Amino acid sequence: MKGVLAFLEKAGLVKTDGPLASDDAGAPSLNILDDAPPVTGWLPPATRAARQPSVPASQPSAATPAVTTVPGVPAVSAPLVLDDIYAAQGVPDSIYPAERLLRLLEGLGAMDESTRLMAIRAMDAADESWTIADPLADADAKVKALAAHAGQLQAGLAELEADTQARLEAAAARQEEAVGTIRKQIADMEALLARETARGAQETAAQQASLQAAREQTTRQLGDIDTLRQRLQGLATQFSAPAAPAQE
Repeated sequence: MKGVLAFLEKAGLVKTDGPLASDDAGAPSLNILDDAPPVTGWLPPATRAARQPSVPASQPSAATPAVTTVPGVPAVSAPLVLDDIYAAQGVPDSIYPAERLLRLLEGLGAMDESTRLMAIRAMDAADESWTIADPLADADAKVKALAAHAGQLQAGLAELEADTQARLEAAAARQEEAVGTIRKQIADMEALLARETARGAQETAAQQASLQAAREQTTRQLGDIDTLRQRLQGLATQFSAPAAPAQE
């Protein structure tokens, strides 16, 4: 075991608070990757961003998309926050969280599986503050919490789909009613246009016919006047001529 721990310490994967003298001198206290930054490669992309160190409010993260809302449509939630999920599902704190074991496995990724398992068991045996059962129990509780949260997400999505479908049907009904009303108004306006056009045509024809009749009547009357005037002028000419002298 001392050889495995020495190898891990040399590789920078394990820190010991004292020299590795022997197994009988007491197990050294191990500080396994406590100073290492959190490894998020095992998380989904959306969750991975939520596990990164927080950005000050004055420097908004460009990786976080802006949430847009539409009136009457629920806003899309922010990325998952695992700590909130675990707290909501009642997952207790663990002295050795499962994520810590995952980081350790990633750190030992260069080893083959049997050597990696042997190294982890050696760490477990050397540190009495935790056992391999601790991260396994934590992982089991978190798997159940994630499954419960996934069920809640699916139920919420189903409810949102039903609500959205109802909204779509209501919007389609309003649209159909509005379009029907507008089409009826258009039909009424077209009928009114046809009536007014026909009325205008009839009135125009009547006015033109009346004018034509007046013209014809005036022409006839002017002809009669001209004829009568000529006859009257003929009387004057006829009776105003000098009488012929009498013969002896």
